[in-house]
Amino acid sequence: MKLIRVIAIMFISILFLSVVCATENVDYFENSTNITFQDVNFTIPSGFGESKDAQEFDDLGSEGQTCFYINEANGEIIITVISDWMGMNVDELYKDGAEKTTINGHEGWNYTEGDLHYFGYVHDDKGILIGVTNQTRLYEVIL
Repeated sequence: MKLIRVIAIMFISILFLSVVCATENVDYFENSTNITFQDVNFTIPSGFGESKDAQEFDDLGSEGQTCFYINEANGEIIITVISDWMGMNVDELYKDGAEKTTINGHEGWNYTEGDLHYFGYVHDDKGILIGVTNQTRLYEVIL
């Protein structure tokens, strides 16, 4: 049930991001850059830059934050960290049509919806959902 809430939040965020990105001035990384977002480590590939429109939410029964990275070729990386995932396991992230897989040592669910490829997993009692436009980016972003 929480996964459905997370997906709804990401969908709303994607709509917002697509409107904002057309006018935003973004500084793109020249090299792959390690980041820490909500106490979780990720790598952002070169050529991407952080959108200034990170969003906090505490609606739909979950608390967390989403950040966005974009590149000049309309590529997107969306990272959502749900901070109140205490006690949930990876099987509670299942979504119809998702394939259970492991990426960089994290077991989770991988699926495609629209133009985005998602991977959801649990790390340190946090629910994490990564959305990317190029599926191979999942292996770069997730540490």
